Amino acid sequence: MKIAIAQINPKVGDITGNARLIEIFARRAEAAGAQLTVFPELALTGYPPLDLLEKKDFIAANLGALKRLAALKLKTAMVVGFADLNPSKKGKTLLNSVALLYGGHIVEKRAKSLLPTYDIFDEARYFEPAAENRPVKFAGTTLGLTICEDIWAGTALLPSRLLYRNNPAATLCAARASIVINISASPFYKGKSARRLKILSALARRMNASIIYVNQAGANDELIFDGNSFALAPSGKVLARAAGFAEDLLIIDTEAAPRPAAAAAPDADGEVCAALTLGIRDYFSKLGFKKAVLGLSGGIDSAVVAALAARALGPENVTGVLLPSQYTSGQSRSDALKLARSLGIKTRELPIKGIYQAFLKKLRCGKSGGPVSLTMQNLQSRIRATVLMALANYNNWLTLTTGNKSEIAMGYCTLYGDTAGAIGPIADLLKTEVYRLARFLNRGEELIPRTIIRRPPTAELKPGQKDQDDLPPYAALDGILKLYVEENKSAAGIIRRGFKPDLVRSILRRVEANEYKRKQLPIGLKVTEKSFGYGRKMPIVKVPAF
Repeated sequence: MKIAIAQINPKVGDITGNARLIEIFARRAEAAGAQLTVFPELALTGYPPLDLLEKKDFIAANLGALKRLAALKLKTAMVVGFADLNPSKKGKTLLNSVALLYGGHIVEKRAKSLLPTYDIFDEARYFEPAAENRPVKFAGTTLGLTICEDIWAGTALLPSRLLYRNNPAATLCAARASIVINISASPFYKGKSARRLKILSALARRMNASIIYVNQAGANDELIFDGNSFALAPSGKVLARAAGFAEDLLIIDTEAAPRPAAAAAPDADGEVCAALTLGIRDYFSKLGFKKAVLGLSGGIDSAVVAALAARALGPENVTGVLLPSQYTSGQSRSDALKLARSLGIKTRELPIKGIYQAFLKKLRCGKSGGPVSLTMQNLQSRIRATVLMALANYNNWLTLTTGNKSEIAMGYCTLYGDTAGAIGPIADLLKTEVYRLARFLNRGEELIPRTIIRRPPTAELKPGQKDQDDLPPYAALDGILKLYVEENKSAAGIIRRGFKPDLVRSILRRVEANEYKRKQLPIGLKVTEKSFGYGRKMPIVKVPAF
C-alpha cells in the first residue's frame, strides 16, 4: 500500500488552522498517489489540549472539523487523531480517538486503550480508555489503528513494563494485522528518537507486520515534538524516515524493499540544539511574537541563549541588553559585545549603577563601597529584570531568561530577578551541558567567544565573586543532580556511586528547600526525561527523606 506520513505541526486550540493544515497535506499526498495519509495524535485539537477538553464548544468544533474533512472526498483516505465523545454512559465523557476517513464518510473510529499518567502525561484526567482494539479492513488490507502509548506496552520505553494490564499491539498481532499504524504526539528528550526506532523495529519483527509511526513535529509550551516519523518493514528494517524537528511529508510503499540504510540521526548535541531552536521559534510564533530581548552578561548562559535565539528568530529579531553595575568587569562587557557582533544581534547598554544607588539610599539596606549583602545582590538582579521587562512591554518583545538547571535546582537565582521572563530556553540543561552546547554551537565558527567559555562562571554581583564560592564544583554538582532529579535516585543510592555523603546531603537539602522558587519560574523547554516543569510534581512543604 502506498501510504503518506503527514508529519505536521499543529497548534493547540487552533482547530480551524489544524484542519486546514491537514487538508493541505492530504491534497499533497493525493497528488503523490498515496492511498492513505496518516496524521498525528489529536491532530485536530493540537497536543496537549489539557483543560480545553473540558469545554463543550471545543469538543463540538473538533467533531465538526472532522466531518468537514471527511466530506472532502479525496482520493486518499485519511487517518486523523481527534477527541471523540464516549457513547457509553459510564466513565469519562471523552475518548482519545483516531478516525479513518474515506469516500465522504467517517469509515471507522478507534479509541486509545492505554492512557499515560506519568511525567507530563495526565490523559486519564480527560479520557476513558478503550476496552479493545479491533483491526480495520481497508483496500484489502488488515490495518491496526493505534494511538501513541498503545504500541509501547511491554517495551523498555515505559517507566514500568507492567504499567498496563493489556497490550493492544499484541491483540492486533493475534488478529493478523499486516500494517500497524501508530499516530503519536511523543515529546522529545535526549536519545528518545533512537530508542523509539530500536524498540519498534523489534516489535515489527515480532508481529511480522509493517509499522507506520507518525509523530507530530513542533513545540507547544514547554514540550518539544521531534517528528522523526518512520515506516518499518516486517523485517524491522527502515522503509523511510521523516525529518527531525520539522514538518515533512513522506511517501512510502509497504511492498517496496527497505532502503539500504536509513539517514543517520543527528548526534545528541545536534538534537538538543535543534530541539531548543524549535522550542523558541514555536513559542514565539504561536503566541504571535517576533522579537526577543535578554540580558547579556558576558557569561556562558546568556551567550548560549542569545545564540539559540538568533538561530530561532533571526539575529535581526534579538536584542541583547548590557546592564553593567560597578561590579561588572571590563572583560564581561567586551565579551558581551564581541558575542553580539558574531551573532549579528542588536545591543543596548543601560548601566544600573545610578538606579542601584538610589534603591540603596531609599531602602537603607547598604551603601556603595561596603559589604555587599545577599539583599544587595538580589536587588541588582531585580533592577535588571525591571529594565528588561520594561523594554519588552514597550516594544512588544518577549524576555528570555537565561538560568540553567543547576542554578534552578540549587536556588542559585533571584526570584523576580534573573528568573523573570517568558520562557527559559536552557532551564533543562545542567551547567556542564550548557558548556557542551556552547562548544557544539562553535563547531563551524566561533560564535561564542572562547574567553566566555574559558572564564570561571560568575554572577558579578559583588567584588571577586565566583559561582564556586557558593556552589560545589559543577562536575560533581551536576553528577549528583542528574542522579537525584533525572534518575530519581535516593541519597544513599547516590552516595554508593562514590560521591561524598556530606556533599550529597547538602546538595539535596538545597534542592528541596528551593521548591518554592521553582513553582514561580517561567516555563523551561524540556529536553531530558525529567525536567523541573509540570512533569515533576513535588510539594513545597515536606520533610525530605534523607
